[in-house]
Amino acid sequence: MTSPQQSALRVGMVGYAFMGAMHSHAWRTAPRFFDLPLQPELAVLAGRDPAAVEAAAGRFGWRETETDWRAL
Repeated sequence: MTSPQQSALRVGMVGYAFMGAMHSHAWRTAPRFFDLPLQPELAVLAGRDPAAVEAAAGRFGWRETETDWRAL
């Protein structure tokens, strides 16, 4: 039996504007369309503006934020 952490694919993404919104939606809905071996988990969203990336993470369902893409 696999643990929940082993069965998840922790996704990190840089960017939260238009394409960030589209990719967030795609990651959330991918298991509805594809038989995936792991469940995507929206783990960390990265962007330059702390307030804007926090707002986007809340809108799109990301768990954490980061302002340095290298830390991602």
